[in-house]
Amino acid sequence: MRNNSKLIIFDFDGTLADTLGALLRISNRLAPEFGYPQIGDEQLASLKYLSSWEIIKLSKVALWKLPFLLKRVKEEFPAEVRNVRLFPGVIELLNTLKMQGYRLGIVSSNAEQNIRSLLGQNQIEHLFEFVTTASTFGKGKAIGKLLKQYKCPKSDAIYIGDEIRDIQAARSIEIRVVAVGWGFNAPTALIDRQPDLLITKPLALINALARFYPVGEALPLANRANNLACL
Repeated sequence: MRNNSKLIIFDFDGTLADTLGALLRISNRLAPEFGYPQIGDEQLASLKYLSSWEIIKLSKVALWKLPFLLKRVKEEFPAEVRNVRLFPGVIELLNTLKMQGYRLGIVSSNAEQNIRSLLGQNQIEHLFEFVTTASTFGKGKAIGKLLKQYKCPKSDAIYIGDEIRDIQAARSIEIRVVAVGWGFNAPTALIDRQPDLLITKPLALINALARFYPVGEALPLANRANNLACL
C-alpha cells in the first residue's frame, strides 16, 4: 500500500447504501402525522429532478416541523436497516481505495449509529477514518471542519454524493465533487449542477481519481469545467 494523503469523503444514503426504499416507507408512514401527501412511483420519478429544498417546498411541510420530521426519520431507520443493501461494487471499490492508500470518511445527514450499523453488517466499518452526521443542509460546514481536523488541504479532498445538495455542499467549501448516477437525483439533474465528474458505477471512481491526480498531484480547481464527464 502506497502512502496517499488524499481524502475521499462519501455521502451514505444513495451513494454507498441503497436506502431509498427504506426512507420512502418511513416517509409514507409519517405522512399523516406531519401533514404531507404520501409518495407514489409517479411522484417519486418527478422528485428525482428536484433539489432537497424544492422537495420541501413542494411538500408544504411547515418549516418548524421539519427538524422533528427528520429526527423521526432517523429514529425509524433502525427498523428498516436489515432490509438495506450496499450498492453492487461498493465493497470492492472501498477495499481497492483503501489498498491504494486513500483515506476514507463519511459525511451524511443520516444518524451515525444507523450508518455504523450497516457498515458493521457488511464488515467494512474499519475502512473509514470517520463517520460524521451533518444537518440536511450543513454538509459543507461539517466537511470543512473535518478538513481542518485531519489537516487535509482542499486540493486533496473529494466529496462523493448522489444529490444536488451534495454538489452544493462541496461547492460551498471549494472542494471537488463526484456525482453518482445510481442514487436519488437523476443523472441529468446532477449534470445540470456541474459536478467535476459524474460516474455511473462505483468502480468508475478509480478512473475518476486518476483524472484528478494523474501523477499524484492535485488537479487545479480552475480545470474543473473541462473535466466534467460521465464514466
